[in-house]
Amino acid sequence: MSENNKNGFDDLGKTISDLVTNVTKVVTESTEGLTSKLKVEKQKAEIRAEIGHHSRELLKYYETLGRNYYNDIVINKKSGTYTEVMDNIRTKEKLIELLNEKLDVLEK
Repeated sequence: MSENNKNGFDDLGKTISDLVTNVTKVVTESTEGLTSKLKVEKQKAEIRAEIGHHSRELLKYYETLGRNYYNDIVINKKSGTYTEVMDNIRTKEKLIELLNEKLDVLEK
């Protein structure tokens, strides 16, 4: 084999090696970026699920409050104090507010 052919094959081998290295680098960077985005989307979905859960609990507290109020006012049947229910409502509202703020940060 002549010296020119050997150098040509060496150059071709180096070119192919460089191409494979560059493709590998691009694929790795793309995969890392996609993985990062998927993690954020997963966090957002988990927060939305948590907000939904707490919103349903909040509705139950409102229902209890309304039932107690109805019993106290309309039926004149004392259902107990409102303090615990009101505390639960305030706690859930604050928790939902904080979760929404956390979600807003992730969506930026």
